[in-house]
Amino acid sequence: MVNDNYTQPVSGELPQSQETVPNKNSLNSYLPLRTKGNEFDWNAVVGLVLRSLLRKKVENYSYDDFLNDCQNSFKEKLDEEEFWTVLQKMYFDNEDIFTVSPELLLFKAQKGTFAKSDERIALLFTNLLQNLRIEEFDVQLNFIERELLSTLRSKMKIDSSFESTESPYLPSLSAAFREDFKFLSTRPKYLLNEIEQFLSFYAFTYTAQLSLAISDWRTGEAPKSKPLYFIMDHERASNERTHIKNHGYKLFNESAYRLFPVLSMLEQLQPNPKEKKVPLWKISHDIQNCKLESVATQLKNFSYAFRAQRKLDTELEHYEEAIDWLGNIIKLAIAQFNDSKTERPGINKKYVVEVEKQLAANFIQSRGRSGRVLVLNQDYIILLTNIVVGKNEKLRFHELITKFQQRGIFVDKQTEQELIKFYERIGNVERMSDSGDAVYVRKTI
Repeated sequence: MVNDNYTQPVSGELPQSQETVPNKNSLNSYLPLRTKGNEFDWNAVVGLVLRSLLRKKVENYSYDDFLNDCQNSFKEKLDEEEFWTVLQKMYFDNEDIFTVSPELLLFKAQKGTFAKSDERIALLFTNLLQNLRIEEFDVQLNFIERELLSTLRSKMKIDSSFESTESPYLPSLSAAFREDFKFLSTRPKYLLNEIEQFLSFYAFTYTAQLSLAISDWRTGEAPKSKPLYFIMDHERASNERTHIKNHGYKLFNESAYRLFPVLSMLEQLQPNPKEKKVPLWKISHDIQNCKLESVATQLKNFSYAFRAQRKLDTELEHYEEAIDWLGNIIKLAIAQFNDSKTERPGINKKYVVEVEKQLAANFIQSRGRSGRVLVLNQDYIILLTNIVVGKNEKLRFHELITKFQQRGIFVDKQTEQELIKFYERIGNVERMSDSGDAVYVRKTI
């Protein structure tokens, strides 16, 4: 969307009277969860993400049909019929065919085989990818596997149904996701092994960083990753580690309570329903650069109308500037969910519970008196290390930590030492000086 100083920065249909304010809060963008019905199937999600990436789809094609087509294809090329029995056992009886190439996972994303919740989670990644396209994966296949893939490719159709619907709320994280996906696509077998873990990491770090960034809208600038502290899953979490205590799980949990209130208000503010959704910080930027005098009045009227409809006693500051009235609106958005006379606090809590259950469960541990902490297990650490080293042969340890931070992972000095010990154990670290200052980390792939 092209903006000039006279472009309407918020919805022209923003309610101006109590009677026209919707009595319910709805959320359709930037967060893929609802208060219920969020269970999703990673096989379907992975298939849908690859469908978006490849712009290809498979439709109305059963597993049995695929098996029969492969059998017929090989009958023409193989002299011995018994050999097909061996191939069927190798590739089809236990669905090992899906470990041959990422493209075969399109089979899992056929219409009618996935749920709404699968589609919502997949759309999160489609929006992070921002229409990144990969033509095909360069997999080193044997003759048999090339034939199997060729059979499925003959059934593929061009697909453009999964396009991004949102401008990135977190552009730097979106850029990191695209960079990491492009790197993984050059190693298709590793991608196949790790794609579920890779997507689950980004679903969590996106949601966590979104919860931290949601209040930082007034600057009108795209948010950078904010400190959120993790430990390795074998470490002790003593109360003396202040970053872990104050800027770890506790900060994430408190920040998550702002997600639904602010994002549901953002739905009402969206300037153009026919174009991509835009973040609150972008609306803030456009309001501050807008020369339309009517915007302040529009936001002021909406503030009073919303407060009246929700029966809130929140005091509104009186301002001249439109950006300050946006501040009043966000204050009301949050205040309505603190009104104990309504069901809204309970609804908001359900959202937070669903975020932790569906997206954060792999990253939260209970540590007795220390309470809950954010953790990374060894599998996630190895995956993260491989994707941030990426095309490089190795990275200085401190560069590695900076790239972790770009992806929303912060660690204190104690965890840094634990990471180095871990890398030394698995043998992918080099010390380039006797002092030990110059530590380099290599990929494990």
